Amino acid sequence: MFRRDNADARAAVEAGADAVFISNHGGRNLDSEPGTIELLEEIKAEVGDEVAVLLDGGVRSATDVAIALGLGADAVGIGSPIVWALAAGGEDTLRGYLDDIVESLRRTFGLMGISRVSQLTREYVSRRDEFVPDWALASFLPPRFES
Repeated sequence: MFRRDNADARAAVEAGADAVFISNHGGRNLDSEPGTIELLEEIKAEVGDEVAVLLDGGVRSATDVAIALGLGADAVGIGSPIVWALAAGGEDTLRGYLDDIVESLRRTFGLMGISRVSQLTREYVSRRDEFVPDWALASFLPPRFES
């Protein structure tokens, strides 16, 4: 079960970790648990610049990568699509997928008016809950259990 106090991230830093990896190991066990992207800013605030923060889980597109970077990730993992490409067609398909995601990330940056990862900041990212009121989403989202 998830703890909202970020104690694990803080403990990792205090134990001498060089990085914190935010991952759901392939899927949330409970629908009401937050996705990794929802936890990123809290964990980044907890560890600051003391260690690198890496994120994976649910990353499928260049836009997902840009959002994670904009919310503070130092690196983003895209595991499942890599495995799918490799399984579907081997090295050539994987190379094509990686070329496509890099080009798509360049296009995404261009549409945002930036050309480098270092230019991508929080100001470029809007999360769903920042521009759609909770009442409008209530019938679409699973219930959340806050302690």
